[in-house]
Amino acid sequence: MCELTAMITGGTALLSAAMGAAQQGIGVAQQLRQAAEQRNDYNFLAAQQRNAAAVDEMRAQQAEQAGEADADKARQKAGQRLGQLQARLAAQGTDLSGSPLDLLGDVAAAGAGDALALRYDGLRNAWENRVRGAGRQAQARYYETAAGNVDPTLGIVKTLLS
Repeated sequence: MCELTAMITGGTALLSAAMGAAQQGIGVAQQLRQAAEQRNDYNFLAAQQRNAAAVDEMRAQQAEQAGEADADKARQKAGQRLGQLQARLAAQGTDLSGSPLDLLGDVAAAGAGDALALRYDGLRNAWENRVRGAGRQAQARYYETAAGNVDPTLGIVKTLLS
């Protein structure tokens, strides 16, 4: 009878150990799956940041082009004002030296100042977009590094020890 009890006890211990090993195997697989999901999440976030940085660069280029176009329009408008003023002064029979010449110079300078201000605004907007894009690139590198550092080993060791 003693042998039967020992066999039952041994069998129960063996069955318990087998069930524990099976549970640990499930835990290990779960840790590996979670690590893969976490890596995928980080890689997805990195791709999002890279796409947003590309959009920021596109916006920067558009801002530069818009600034140049606005500056060109301002120069053309100033040229038209200057031409109209010259025509008006000439129609009045005004000699274009002295005060009228100073007036023409002031109109030309104001037009050039407007053009420079518009060009500066375009360049400033472009710079802001590029700074934002650089921040997004840095965030993408962080996520890529985090994805590379995901290691399921610690979780697996904890599962096996429990």
